[in-house]
Amino acid sequence: MSTEPRDRQHWMEEIAFLEARLNGSQGDIDKEDRVACEEALKAAKINLAACR
Repeated sequence: MSTEPRDRQHWMEEIAFLEARLNGSQGDIDKEDRVACEEALKAAKINLAACR
């Protein structure tokens, strides 16, 4: 695993993926997955803001 910090592009892609997952465009999502994705989305947005 890389120890380099993630760049802005990585977090933008992560956010897009998680939003798509939450919108259901990648299939059904159960309650546990939804909660995990929502938490990951919050973290990704914080990390993106830190890249600026």
